[in-house]
Amino acid sequence: MIFRCTPSEKAALVAKARAAGLPNATLMREALGLVEARRRKPVPRVDPKLTFAIARVGGNLNQLSRWINGAVKSGRASQIDALKVATQLVVIERRMAQIVATHTGGGE
Repeated sequence: MIFRCTPSEKAALVAKARAAGLPNATLMREALGLVEARRRKPVPRVDPKLTFAIARVGGNLNQLSRWINGAVKSGRASQIDALKVATQLVVIERRMAQIVATHTGGGE
């Protein structure tokens, strides 16, 4: 569908769609009563350093999971030292808490 509007009218429509977090087409269909658009919450901005730090901790969790899965698949599950695994999980949990505190102002 094509309709004519002035550049200022178009800018107002685009601004309204952005403010609502909707594509322009959805805003138009909603105005015509054709759809009831879901309102999306804006995605929060996150410090890239926090994302990188959490990804590194996630890598540690992956290594631990692979180690456990490898032991189970090879029949060595009974040889897994539960205390060693629990200790590593506590270390990871504490490191994540430190990272989050640093990036949310709680660790400074």
